[in-house]
Amino acid sequence: MIRFFNVSKFYDNLTALRNVTFSIDKGEMAFIAGPSGAGKSTLLRLVYLAEKPDAGSLTVDGIELENMKESEIPYLRRKIGVVFQDFRLLNRTVFDNVALALRIRGISEREIKPLVYETLKMVNLRHKADSFPSALSGGEQQRAVIARAIVAEPTVLLADEPTGNLDPDTAAGIIRLFKEINARGTTIVIATHNRELFRNTGKRVFTLDSGNLVSQGVG
Repeated sequence: MIRFFNVSKFYDNLTALRNVTFSIDKGEMAFIAGPSGAGKSTLLRLVYLAEKPDAGSLTVDGIELENMKESEIPYLRRKIGVVFQDFRLLNRTVFDNVALALRIRGISEREIKPLVYETLKMVNLRHKADSFPSALSGGEQQRAVIARAIVAEPTVLLADEPTGNLDPDTAAGIIRLFKEINARGTTIVIATHNRELFRNTGKRVFTLDSGNLVSQGVG
């Protein structure tokens, strides 16, 4: 589903990624580990083409990203859901935040309503549909972000430090939710510096350090 081959990314005099090679299978749930500044966020940004690699090749769902035209990028992003650490929820109801992902795709309001409610039910937020983000706990805000990311049924779900602002119990609940989403067939890649998230999960872990892929193993 995702394949990096000798991918490098540079910012001025900084090497964010250096000759990174690995692949993630369709339907897999994997972790990108490493300390802050290791290159985890850059790696995810390359997958959804917020950045382009400076060297090497990168494919997602069989599509070679380095040769994509700007006009083609929105179609790639329809395959990819993204969960950010800082939530990035709009000052609108939870329903409208999730529905936005469908509205920008031109889906009719008649179709949107049942899709949004079904997704909110999945993340246990159906009862919060009319609430605003400011009225939600941190865990609820993150579940709303996840709902927004999965409502359009993406092929790939990327999560950048999704539990960074959450307490351990809430973080464990978020990881359980990701496992449920993965069980439905979505390929999931989670970037985290928190080793407890993948310990004893049996999932593959790719560890970055200073832009280098230093190890691959099983959590």
